[in-house]
Amino acid sequence: MLKKWGADRGKVITGTSEKDGLTDDSKHVETVQLSETTDSRSVNSILKGSTVKGDIQVTCDLELSGDIEGNITAQQDANIVIKGTCKGNIDTAGGNVDIRGEVRCGNITTGGNVSIFGMFRGGEVKSRGKIFVNSEFTGKLEGNEIDVGPNARVKGELLYREHISISRGAHVEANLCQIPEHVKKADKSSVEKVADMKHTVKEMIETK
Repeated sequence: MLKKWGADRGKVITGTSEKDGLTDDSKHVETVQLSETTDSRSVNSILKGSTVKGDIQVTCDLELSGDIEGNITAQQDANIVIKGTCKGNIDTAGGNVDIRGEVRCGNITTGGNVSIFGMFRGGEVKSRGKIFVNSEFTGKLEGNEIDVGPNARVKGELLYREHISISRGAHVEANLCQIPEHVKKADKSSVEKVADMKHTVKEMIETK
């Protein structure tokens, strides 16, 4: 679902900081601000084996193959790809988020699309675009469109504005609710009134 990244894009490998006096062997960062301006669609890369402890702010696309204990905040339309593990929140203004690793104890908020092929435990996912889940998910989904794939194992809440699709083979134990068009943001009252429709979800799976 993410925009295809060209092979000629520049990469910034993080996990060390000369400013903080860290060496290449430590691979620990307390607070990192990443940016690369060599072209219009640059990619920051945190390699497998690196551990970041603290928040990250990026101004271009980020591919995380390592581990982070902290929040990831992206400006504008930066895309976020998680191939490692993230213990924290992910927030990008207009980019897409692709989870192929694991997100724990955090939320995802984006103006773009979200695809989850890895594992999501706890928290909530809010998207102004489409959310596709085809793996283990525990938490709350809120988006214009929600697509649950055949390999999905979903527990929690599903809130959609326009459309929802559940493929045959998916296992869903969730409260399901369509958000009214006039509701711009889900407030506490609308969340509290989410109806329990487990049987309806089961029927959708069996008849699809």
